Amino acid sequence: MKKLILLAVAVMMWTTQQAQAYERKDFSFKVVKIKNADGEIAEINFRTFVGNQLIKAYTFELTTPLSEELAEMVGHYSEEDLNFDGYPDVNVYLGYYGGFSTNTQQEALLWDQKLHDFVYPEGFAGNGEMMLNAEKKCLIHTGSEGPDQRITSYYRWHGHKLQHYLDDVWAIDSDDEDISFLDMLNYPLQRYDAKLDGRISVIIVFQENEAGTVAGYIYYPKAKNPAPIKIVGSVMHQEGINYYSLNEFQPDGKVSGFIELQHRGDGSWDDKVEGTWTNPKTKKQMKITDVMFGRTCPKWFTKSLLTPEDPGNIGRE
Repeated sequence: MKKLILLAVAVMMWTTQQAQAYERKDFSFKVVKIKNADGEIAEINFRTFVGNQLIKAYTFELTTPLSEELAEMVGHYSEEDLNFDGYPDVNVYLGYYGGFSTNTQQEALLWDQKLHDFVYPEGFAGNGEMMLNAEKKCLIHTGSEGPDQRITSYYRWHGHKLQHYLDDVWAIDSDDEDISFLDMLNYPLQRYDAKLDGRISVIIVFQENEAGTVAGYIYYPKAKNPAPIKIVGSVMHQEGINYYSLNEFQPDGKVSGFIELQHRGDGSWDDKVEGTWTNPKTKKQMKITDVMFGRTCPKWFTKSLLTPEDPGNIGRE
């Protein structure tokens, strides 16, 4: 008898869940602007409905509260497929930061067809106004990097998280040809501007794939004839630290250096990074110091060395 009661309850719960399995087309939205004690618009209450039934309410806080006159466009939303899954999502405008046309505050809700509901994404807010590239399935933001430069940032979705892949910094008045980094959007890029023993400048830049293979280049900008040198190795992730072991290969295939890197953090400029570079012949070891982490892709790294179709074919045609 007890088993029958439990079964009946389970069937009722399943039936209720099925009855509430809404489709994306069923939803409509309502925006309510909320004022603070000074009478400024400080929050947006974004509500999702099916018919007249309130399904869920989201509160988005404005970075800078605005007067009603300045907040006229705040709360406006568009329904576009932000994550390229075939279903329209919601992109909510929350105001203009100032300084550059794309410096806007945006929030989003992603439709998840498996859940039959909207999901709040990680990593979308705070990036400004972005363009969608459906072919490469990426989001692109271009902003200011000082008076004479611009920075174009590329992002891709990993589930409900928007991952920062790489940056392209370019001069406004440069006569250089436009460089495309679209062939680098298979994996996020990691760049370390550093020094060996505090005196030899180096740029270490690479990608890693799902199997833990790492490939990229090391560059010595003050060398007599500076050129990118291929580095290949592996990574081990343990307790919030990424341990990279890399070999530096000359064009003839000889190993000219061993690189060990430890990166603690989630990919921010203030992450803790330390390591060593070792000469394979003399065993002389130099500490990697003065490290600055970023995702700016050098102009000489426009094609990934890692191909998902053939992970072992590192940098070969």
